[in-house]
Amino acid sequence: MLHSTDSKRGSGAGQSSWVRLTLAGTLLAVLLSGCVVRVVYNQLDWLTLWYVDDYFEFNATQKTQARELIAHTLAWHRSSQLPRYVTISRTVHDRVGAPVSAAFIAGLYADTVGLWDELLRKVATDAGGLLRSLSDSQVEVLFERLAEDNLEFEEEYSGGTAAERRAKQDKAIIKMFRRFTGRLSGAQEELIRSRTAQLHDLSAEWLHRRAAWQAQFRVLLTGRKSDPQFVNRLANLMLDPNQFDSPGYRELVEDNQRQVFSLVAEVLSTLSPAQTDAFRKRLAGFMQDFDALIREGGANSTANKKAPEKGGLLSLVPRRGLEPPLPFDNQHLKLRISWASPPILPQINGLTIGGQ
Repeated sequence: MLHSTDSKRGSGAGQSSWVRLTLAGTLLAVLLSGCVVRVVYNQLDWLTLWYVDDYFEFNATQKTQARELIAHTLAWHRSSQLPRYVTISRTVHDRVGAPVSAAFIAGLYADTVGLWDELLRKVATDAGGLLRSLSDSQVEVLFERLAEDNLEFEEEYSGGTAAERRAKQDKAIIKMFRRFTGRLSGAQEELIRSRTAQLHDLSAEWLHRRAAWQAQFRVLLTGRKSDPQFVNRLANLMLDPNQFDSPGYRELVEDNQRQVFSLVAEVLSTLSPAQTDAFRKRLAGFMQDFDALIREGGANSTANKKAPEKGGLLSLVPRRGLEPPLPFDNQHLKLRISWASPPILPQINGLTIGGQ
């Protein structure tokens, strides 16, 4: 679905990020990996808690508070945002089969970024209270686990040669398109390779940006109990990660965005009738699931459910490095939406292609 709008732990700047990461992020990952949307969405409360537990060692009171915040946010998301995801899906469904422009893809990106930021704003205030309740030892555990993630990300996104990363990237993008359209033609695959060869490899810059964001987050948490502006500063940190861009970084990100928007538009404009039909069927399935979830409303609230059994539904969701993918591949093309670099930083195997 064209919602490109960026271990077992997936930390963040409080509930604002983890809700956005796990509610919207898990949903998007589910969509793009072919899982049953309704089943997983109705378990996002438990998935969120299960995921966050790997970063925060909450006591019983904090866990209850987190559960309540998640349930409230999910109810809001279901009623206010899912209808708009239906609209975006329908827009793409109706447009596929006709010539598609890069501006159209850019518009979808902007619409989706807007939805994610609305979700962030919705929960930022509530996150402040929970973060303020953290003890110093809980904060230390959080950053110890973030440090572990940083080492893994550095190995993943800076390892190998540039040529190896490019080859892996191309394979991932082609695999994504096949998931939605079926087999691609030789010309379509060559088009993808020619366009991705023009992307800037921003792996090192992205890792530096991540570290800078974490450092500021730690400073913010140091004053969590005494700073009267803590919540406002938290919201600013979450909504404006671009403040940590190195000189020239934003220009390269924007150039990568333009390249990717053009790539997606060109490939969609070359779809055969069979490929178009497959794409529309996938989107129609998403819309049906969204509509059903909206109708169900709060029938699947946390209070009425038991946590999923280990080895069942939970096995569908990786506990470390859970990041929703771009509409290309759920293994290698990821939106790096994490505590470390919110809100959205699309990557192709370490090649930063976008950001907000």
